[in-house]
Amino acid sequence: MKSLKYLFALLSIIGISLQSCDVVEGPFVVVQEVCDPCEVSIFPAPETQVKKILLEDYTGHKCGNCPRAAEKSDELKEIYGDQLVVLAVHAGFFATPFEGDFETDYRTETGTEWDGHFGNSNAGNPNGMVNRKGYPEGAHILQHSQWAQKVEEQINGTKCAGIQIMAYYNEAANLICVDTQTEILCPLDGDLQMNIVLTESGIIDYQTDYDADPQVIEDYEHNHVMRKSLTGFWGQSLGQEAYITGDLVLNRTCTQVDPEWDLSNMSVIAFVSNSDTYEVLQAEEISLLD
Repeated sequence: MKSLKYLFALLSIIGISLQSCDVVEGPFVVVQEVCDPCEVSIFPAPETQVKKILLEDYTGHKCGNCPRAAEKSDELKEIYGDQLVVLAVHAGFFATPFEGDFETDYRTETGTEWDGHFGNSNAGNPNGMVNRKGYPEGAHILQHSQWAQKVEEQINGTKCAGIQIMAYYNEAANLICVDTQTEILCPLDGDLQMNIVLTESGIIDYQTDYDADPQVIEDYEHNHVMRKSLTGFWGQSLGQEAYITGDLVLNRTCTQVDPEWDLSNMSVIAFVSNSDTYEVLQAEEISLLD
């Protein structure tokens, strides 16, 4: 019943918003998950959308060359700022916990599924993907020396979707709620998926670095670490088979807070992908508590 109340409240908000002068015209689709304690998010009228790129860095704390990839992602982040969304996925052999210095497990079920599907760790870490472009032809796995070129190629590409995120932490329920609004900016066919993940930065822990002396760093800073997917392995459908310019789709999801997370250092990443090619059309990131 509470979930129905949420749906009716959301539709009421949409109805009121459509009477204002600052709203994008177009149909709304509501894709909802039951998150009863969460507040209803009211999105402002979408602003001019900017193309944003998702860079996935497949890594592990026992990978001695992986710090060079992290440095490259930081370098690119300095260049592109908010237009580049970085996601560090700990998966594969080098991410496996090991008794002693490397006991922390930064793997996630979704990250392991992605790694198995795309074959990143089997190709040898470090590597990554830029918008997952090139799959399934086999051109999707990129060495960190290739990231800059691929980001540059895609940063000025066609913008077919824009994303807004609102996140809410319900301390009493120990619950994180995330709402997204996707704006369709060009006609699109096929099933599209909204993917929502939580990341954490500023984690101080062990890391192998072959360029360091000693090679095991005790106080390495791990950033952009994927903590959990809120939308399963492959996302939450946007609910249509075809989209026209101006369509707005609202998605909602939530999760219980893990006591090991530092919420003050966490971010929410949302990205829209094609369910057939897995290519990422748009990405967005916000700080969880801002």
